Amino acid sequence: MKKLSYYVISLFIATSLLFVSCKQNKKTNEKDAVAVEKVAIDEFEVLTAYLEKNGNFINSKTVPAMIKTKEVFENTNNEKYKIIDTRPADLYNEGHIVNAVNVPIKNMLNYFEGDIDPYSYEKIVLVCKSGQSASYATGIMRLMGYENVYAMKSGMSSWGKKFAKDYWIKNISDAYAEKLEIVSNDKPAKGKHPILKTGKTKAEDILRERAQKALNTSYKSLLVKAPALFENPANYYIVNYWPEAKYNAGHIPSAVQYTPKKSLATTTDLYTLPTDKEIVVYCYTGQHAGFVTAYLNMLGYNAKALAYGANSFMNTEMLNKEDDWHAFSTKKIGNYKVVVPELVH
Repeated sequence: MKKLSYYVISLFIATSLLFVSCKQNKKTNEKDAVAVEKVAIDEFEVLTAYLEKNGNFINSKTVPAMIKTKEVFENTNNEKYKIIDTRPADLYNEGHIVNAVNVPIKNMLNYFEGDIDPYSYEKIVLVCKSGQSASYATGIMRLMGYENVYAMKSGMSSWGKKFAKDYWIKNISDAYAEKLEIVSNDKPAKGKHPILKTGKTKAEDILRERAQKALNTSYKSLLVKAPALFENPANYYIVNYWPEAKYNAGHIPSAVQYTPKKSLATTTDLYTLPTDKEIVVYCYTGQHAGFVTAYLNMLGYNAKALAYGANSFMNTEMLNKEDDWHAFSTKKIGNYKVVVPELVH
């Protein structure tokens, strides 16, 4: 009888241990399955698929989303226009556009989400010193789905000479106009894409995380000047963001041509961009490049832009060409009044 009791008790203990072990193994397997699922998510592919499905902004006709200074001036008292000055507070206080509010670029998402109803405006205009950082920020906000955001062309430099002298006028040059090459440089074969590690699984969450990271990055740190490219072109992967015909007429040595509004899709040439080298994008003015730089940085590329574009090394030659070369001149500077807070009573 005692042997039978021992047998029953032993069987019960063994069964219990087996049950507990199975339960623990099930939990472990479930955790492993979740871990495998997380590893399996390619955030880059999730994000690019979402952006290309929802407007494909960087490859669309709506880029660069810019607005002329005259239109901004004519709508300073229009309640349907929201003007946001992104410059540092001290520059804003030295003089700004009537009814413009001062919001740093890094605070832009929180401002849109918590301080205003962005969809109530016909146009929201971002203004900076030269139009370049505003283009960068506008590109990010457009990718976030705010389709009524625009950058004011040439920034405060186009509002008055007081502003232009330290920015556009100071930075236009012909220094390297005679050092262009006409040899065509081939794109590399398609390769790897950047690895994003936000820890998010939904496209919208990945997008917001990457957008805020991009907004937190000082655009000044993403600018490269012409001497660096002409004197050390091998240090960079230089993207010429012009139509092919203009590229063939002369470009920065070693630059590779990418067609605006077309080449940066996953189905075209996006995967030809390197992930192990600094990419520098250049256009005519540095402003379209601002939009492209925003896009590429949100995707995880190490991308920068040539400050002031081709105007920084061949301005006079551009002035002698057709207007679609977007050459800067003093004729493009307005004479509009500004608000100086100390003088407001």
